[in-house]
Amino acid sequence: MDLAQVVAPPYDVITADDQRRYYRQDPRNVVRLIAGEVRASDHPGDNKYSRAAGFFAEWLRTGVLKSEPSPCLYTYRQTFTVPGSEEVRSRTGLLCVVELEPLGTSVLGHERTHARPKADRLSLTQAVEANLSPVFALYEDPSSAVRTILRATAERTPRFTITTEGGEGHTVWCVRGTEEFQALATALQPSTLFIADGHHRYETALNFRNRQRLAHPQAPPDAAFNFVLMLLVATDDPGLMILPTHRLLRGLNGFDARALIERLRGRATVREMHDRRSLLAAMEAEVAGHRIGFASAAGLWTLDLPRVAETDSPESALDVVALHREVFERELGLHEGILDSELHLSYSRNPGYLMDQVDRRQAQAAFLLRPPRISDVLAVARAGEVMPQKSTYFYPKPLSGVVFNPLSPAIRIHTV
Repeated sequence: MDLAQVVAPPYDVITADDQRRYYRQDPRNVVRLIAGEVRASDHPGDNKYSRAAGFFAEWLRTGVLKSEPSPCLYTYRQTFTVPGSEEVRSRTGLLCVVELEPLGTSVLGHERTHARPKADRLSLTQAVEANLSPVFALYEDPSSAVRTILRATAERTPRFTITTEGGEGHTVWCVRGTEEFQALATALQPSTLFIADGHHRYETALNFRNRQRLAHPQAPPDAAFNFVLMLLVATDDPGLMILPTHRLLRGLNGFDARALIERLRGRATVREMHDRRSLLAAMEAEVAGHRIGFASAAGLWTLDLPRVAETDSPESALDVVALHREVFERELGLHEGILDSELHLSYSRNPGYLMDQVDRRQAQAAFLLRPPRISDVLAVARAGEVMPQKSTYFYPKPLSGVVFNPLSPAIRIHTV
């Protein structure tokens, strides 16, 4: 089996075109589990969730998927080219399961979640009874104890290496043995975990656990549903990077780009850009306050908003928060409850695509953002605050299909 043909990125970055391509690529591609096709004939007994459960059961029965003979953790290294450059980086993490707990103590989130994707992921988890993609979280490792262990495991023969169509390398090594498990647990125990990507998946895992505890009150604490599959990466890993996630506005009644610009002139510095290149260059510049790029059929602008001086809230330092507060809420009336419906905003990290959509009159406007820093994300999480949904895009995404974590109440997790 060519493993590159059966893996895929997480469900939330798979477009309709991607889905069709992965379906054609291989009948065992993980897209059939994580982002199955919706059919006009779907009904409660036959839908994308029931079909995913059928594929998962069949692949286990026929040996497409195989269970490890003994407890195992995985060192997972991703090698990639930084977008827009020729620089090659690598990022190394630990694939493992982590005991679930409510957010806010030793597991912290930083992003607001929406109801629809959580309901979707819960339906899938209930059908398949497995974590199909890892939650991506960051840990602190000031003594480099975890890094030392992972580096040693990466000197062994890898379990497998995958090179995807885009040229990303994904190499996985197996970590076995109580001694290494104990060393990793001891090194990680003092650290808070910061969710980088997968807030919906983590909250879904909590909801699934709570339902399973009601359904199986006699299950022990080490029952599999009390844990969730995670990829843990150090906060100071040199390959850790965040890309900006931009906003595309559609279907807002009465929207007038020039009127918005005029209203903003009273409290923002507005500069008109002559072309896309100058707008994108301006988004790379360092400025003292917030900078937002704005593209519409009426023209291209940068909007510079001052920071809120009277607050020390970490989220107030973020461009995305200024955009949502000063433009979406204050000027356009798009409060969080409206945004939760996902009727007016979509998201992309490709500014060219967004501006093409505006030029073709497929969207009313595009709002371009600069990425937050890793330190910004950690500060927001520590303060118990949350950013708007899709505020961070940690790059690259861990693959789905590398490791699955079955959640049957009969399965016990080996803990140390």
